[in-house]
Amino acid sequence: MADVSHPQSGDRPRGGRPRRVTMSDVARRAGVSSAAVSYALSGAPGVSEERRQRILAIAEEMGFRPSRIARELRAGTTKAIGLLLADIANPFYTEVAGGVVAAAAEEGYEVFVSHVGVDGSRQADVALAQVDRNCSGLIFTSLVADDKPLLDKLRHENIPVVQLYRKVEDEPSDWVGIDDYSASSEMASHAVATGRRKVAILGGPDTSSVSVNRMAGYRDALTKAGLQAINEPDLWGELTRASGALRARALFAEHPETDAIVCGNDLIALGVLDVCREIGKRVPEDVALTGFDDMSFSSAGPLQLSTVTVPRDLMGQRAARMLIQRITGDESPPRNELLPYSIQVRETTARRG
Repeated sequence: MADVSHPQSGDRPRGGRPRRVTMSDVARRAGVSSAAVSYALSGAPGVSEERRQRILAIAEEMGFRPSRIARELRAGTTKAIGLLLADIANPFYTEVAGGVVAAAAEEGYEVFVSHVGVDGSRQADVALAQVDRNCSGLIFTSLVADDKPLLDKLRHENIPVVQLYRKVEDEPSDWVGIDDYSASSEMASHAVATGRRKVAILGGPDTSSVSVNRMAGYRDALTKAGLQAINEPDLWGELTRASGALRARALFAEHPETDAIVCGNDLIALGVLDVCREIGKRVPEDVALTGFDDMSFSSAGPLQLSTVTVPRDLMGQRAARMLIQRITGDESPPRNELLPYSIQVRETTARRG
């Protein structure tokens, strides 16, 4: 890999952007080989002290800056990891990424962030591209069961992997997340405790282990209360505001008696709230509403959404540290790390009367 540097003034290709000065440029100016420049820059034996100082002076004059990645490749390692996000526009993933980047920086690692799409169709292509770009390990946020062959391939190539939040069962790699089943069960039980009996569930995609666990918690809590979701079996959908609005319109058209809606995340709940305002349904007087994740907008201004707080930044930090431990030689058995969550009861589930 060629080393890079600051551009040398006046040295511009046809596109008009300054061309970066390379080690070969320094070698030509100094009248020496690229190997001699490498020896001089690294302090390795192979050139006299007089020649070393001359090469260093020329390199400084030309504005040459050695590439850290190139140095690491020569040393046989790179301090870079890849982070694959399902939906970079979703603030949930933005906060997770912040935790990953902060923890990685403390260990001197760079993070290359990629967007794989909500449906995960680009997962394998993006993951392998990050490996080709010398990422030493990968953090996944949107794995599904169909990604098992990809994980097997990465393991065969000795690329460490951490599963963040979503989990592929029977996959021998580290995972960090929360107990989604217990959290959703508590939230649905709370909605029922406010006196609601016509409860609907608007969940996430059935390909997501997180959504499946939340759905199981919601359903079991309703069963314990002697209830069933009023919109069975139409419980699954995308984790977006638009999906929440679309499904809420269909729900109220078919089941106008609905008096509570528990949602797979806060964005879905936001879409439901949009529809409630359009059709004159009052929250919480007519309909109790809950979300999941406790995004920043969930307690902003008049919204005050009852939801589950997920430690997104902490999850990102733990995932980065787990991955770096694997990169640096930790060969202990795979770990599952459960982080704490909390239930936030706010105005959208105020008790009737």
